[in-house]
Amino acid sequence: MITITPRINQYNNHINTSPSKNKNFKGYTTVFSKELDKVIKNGGCSFQQEKKLVALLKDFLQNKLTHKRLIGEGHYGKVYKLDTKYVVKVLDKETIFADNLSSLSKNKFKNLKTYYGEPVAEFYDAFILKNMSGRSHQIPVGVPKKFTKFYSEEDCENYYKKVYLPIFSSVEQKSYNAIAKDCLELNKMNDGDYYYNFDYCNPNNFVLTGKTLRITDSIYKTALHNPNTTIDLLEVFLDKMSRYKLAPNPDKETLPYIHKIFKKIVTAANSCNLPLGDEISGCISEWRVITQRICGLKTPHQEILKTLHGFQKEIPDTTKRVTATKQYLDKIIKESTEK
Repeated sequence: MITITPRINQYNNHINTSPSKNKNFKGYTTVFSKELDKVIKNGGCSFQQEKKLVALLKDFLQNKLTHKRLIGEGHYGKVYKLDTKYVVKVLDKETIFADNLSSLSKNKFKNLKTYYGEPVAEFYDAFILKNMSGRSHQIPVGVPKKFTKFYSEEDCENYYKKVYLPIFSSVEQKSYNAIAKDCLELNKMNDGDYYYNFDYCNPNNFVLTGKTLRITDSIYKTALHNPNTTIDLLEVFLDKMSRYKLAPNPDKETLPYIHKIFKKIVTAANSCNLPLGDEISGCISEWRVITQRICGLKTPHQEILKTLHGFQKEIPDTTKRVTATKQYLDKIIKESTEK
């Protein structure tokens, strides 16, 4: 069994994201990135520019796709660092073609401040995205997929309890506020027939970089109105250890961290009146899971929801609503921890 401490652990050996020393892909921006920036600025490119970009990208894909450059994995693909400005996402298949510049970003989601999942350029089956961390270290929510490949389930639980929970409980309130605001902003968007929602299935889609929380991966369409909710965020940050594993039951050491995360997410949601999610089928039971199994609160989840709804409807002033929310959460948390 490995030994893990909150911020320094053996996991660091598998997340080295130092820049390559290759002449075309080193430093702050690579030759590829500089050429791509010219194309993006002009809104298109000549045949010769496209040919050069494809050649540079293919060289990287064929020779530089090393484990040290791997910074994230999803259900359908992997993300590798190009440089401090861009990353490349490739589909999880044997052959990547990337033989033409098929499209440039339309900046559909440019109003979302924390979202980094929209490609700035697509090269058929390779997708260029903004590097969400630059020179900062990325720490995904839950247990990173790379970590689950190297270590046992027991070690993963150890990481979740001793690394993930302490770090994310200390994230500043304003970072959670920014995530909640983007959820609310995305709820306002639609394409006429469908609404948009973030991918909450994989907790690794939410990442801490420096002091900032950011969101990656694709945005999906749904027929649901207001699909991005408070309970979605609570589920991501507190109920999922990884895409396919639920978070372990809390204990006396982890419960204080869990309470801090719970309070910060609910406070962030009520600061912008993000829907709580209890009107969506199945979400009432998830509220029960979060408040009772995960947080160990004695107050019934129905009563908690009624109170939070009351704050959103009856306190228009944001500062007063946030103060009331914090005081209420402190009260029910204290009542649940008293013997």
